[in-house]
Amino acid sequence: MKVNLRNLGNINKNCVTILTDKGSVDLYFSYETLVGVDNIISINNWGQATGKLLNELQPDKSKRVLHEEVLKTAENRLKQILYTPQELIAEKL
Repeated sequence: MKVNLRNLGNINKNCVTILTDKGSVDLYFSYETLVGVDNIISINNWGQATGKLLNELQPDKSKRVLHEEVLKTAENRLKQILYTPQELIAEKL
């Protein structure tokens, strides 16, 4: 597994990419808050600084989703790239 942290301009804008032999996922953070996964970006529930990052990631606000959906997508994508289907069944994940 490879993990790469990229700063996207300033302290509150970061992307963590996780790459395994099963695939990869980009996790976008504003400060410590997960605000996007790949091309799934949250609506702005926070402030102006996070709003600027969200605008960079997805300028079309009509395509943004609830934060809960971002969290669920992250959970599912991480399961896909970290576990085999048999491991998911065995561990009831």
